[in-house]
Amino acid sequence: MDKSDVQHVEGIEPDICHPEASWAKYIPGGYSPSRCIKVRGSSMINSILVLAGISIMFFGYDSSCMSQVDTNDDYLRLMGTDSGSARDSAAVGGLVSLWFGGFGIGALLVGALADRVGRLKSLQIGAIWAILGCALMTSAQNFTWMAFARVISGIGCGHLNTIVPIWTSELADSKARGAFVAVEFTLALTGGTIVYWTEYACIKTQSLPFAWRFPLGFQVVFLLFILFATPFYPESPRHLIRTGRVEEAREILLRARIDPVESEIEREITEIVAAIRLEARKPSPSFWKLMTTSDELHTRRRIFLGAGVQIMQKFTGIDFISTYAPEMFALAGYTGNKPAILAGCNFFGYTASLAVSIYLADRVGRRRLMLIGSSSMFVVLIVGGVLSHEVISLADSNPSVASGCGAGVTTVLYLYTFIYGSTWLTTCWVYPTEIFPLATRAKGTALATVAFSLAGGIINEIVPYLIDAVSFWVFILFALLNLVMLVPIYLFYIETAGRHLEDLDYLFANDSPFVWNAERDFAAIKSAEAAADSKAAVVISDEAEKSG
Repeated sequence: MDKSDVQHVEGIEPDICHPEASWAKYIPGGYSPSRCIKVRGSSMINSILVLAGISIMFFGYDSSCMSQVDTNDDYLRLMGTDSGSARDSAAVGGLVSLWFGGFGIGALLVGALADRVGRLKSLQIGAIWAILGCALMTSAQNFTWMAFARVISGIGCGHLNTIVPIWTSELADSKARGAFVAVEFTLALTGGTIVYWTEYACIKTQSLPFAWRFPLGFQVVFLLFILFATPFYPESPRHLIRTGRVEEAREILLRARIDPVESEIEREITEIVAAIRLEARKPSPSFWKLMTTSDELHTRRRIFLGAGVQIMQKFTGIDFISTYAPEMFALAGYTGNKPAILAGCNFFGYTASLAVSIYLADRVGRRRLMLIGSSSMFVVLIVGGVLSHEVISLADSNPSVASGCGAGVTTVLYLYTFIYGSTWLTTCWVYPTEIFPLATRAKGTALATVAFSLAGGIINEIVPYLIDAVSFWVFILFALLNLVMLVPIYLFYIETAGRHLEDLDYLFANDSPFVWNAERDFAAIKSAEAAADSKAAVVISDEAEKSG
């Protein structure tokens, strides 16, 4: 397909293009060519990263905002959960988990809306949900009020956290998608760090009501920026081509590349159009059909992989260290303010680990990072379990040795968090946005995010009981889970780094689910294409010589 073929797409829109829903025009904002910022190259990339980064920073802030609210005496009294009973512990954990339920609903809304109204309007809708949730949480007066607020806040956060990686992955160069998401999640951890220390400072210097209400309300600052800045940003070029706006997509691709080469831009458009033609053979499937029907693109298998990576990232054990960090540092033998201070300092190393992820994401690849990360976390968690056992057993008989072992546990917790941040954190969010065909990318990514919310809700509900019930064995439990996860990663997770999104349709079209078979057949396809291109070039050269 040459350039004229690509241009012809706009002329046959009823056949392969899918216009936005007729009611989408009534939603204010979204993309406009005249309103879109006019910068190019690195300036455009940096601008995209600002909006995406602040959106994901809100995710980091919102997902961590309850860490010290849950221990605030005024909050516990108002929620009726201050008696210290098992029922109260379950209720407090339930309020945390309700956010994950809303998160899943928000992800499903993205799957239903993103292709019908566009990526940017979806982003704005998510910001409105989150603003409403923020206002309700800040003003909560009882348990029921807070429960509804947590769900609504989760809907907004899930909406944003699903659409932003889709939007950036469809705008990013194939060689930099991983780095894009790594930069975004560096800011997510920055958001988590901000809220942790904001809450700590408020607890130490302000009244108890202010100490939990102010941090919950402060996140509206991020959301207002997202809401009002989004209309000035470029839409996904893949969404524009899918809706028949090829020239607008071409202009955005030229602006979003540091050193744009026209032939490469045309090749990318050609690949997108070819993918749209392939997907136009059948109507866009529903969520139910995606999960229950087999097709030639093996979308159902991709859902298992996308959902699987999100579930596995929760079973690496990161929540039992990040969300319940003070309790974990207590297993190192620390008391008083030390567990909270150590947990807060851990956020700095966690954030710094993303610098490593930015460097490694596209150089090492998703598959290798997952394998390296799980292997390394298995080792350090085993060591942490052994040291924590020594802390507990020697606390009375040999306090000095127990103290040394406690320092070792602290080192393990810091090291574990750094490993997770530099390997898994980026991978688990970028991988689902890469593996789905364009027609089902929004719905597929949404289902993967729902898996994240379900796994997160379950883990956050049971981890407090695990820590109380099994103590240091919680280290060993998650170490073994990391070891088990190496098997499906090695067998089924195809490498996506450095490949055009449309090339992945060839990789996943293989009937075999095993990585080596897909890679072998993909290499054969590419070899055949290269040979055909070479032959065509020779023919063109010969014809040119004859005509000359």
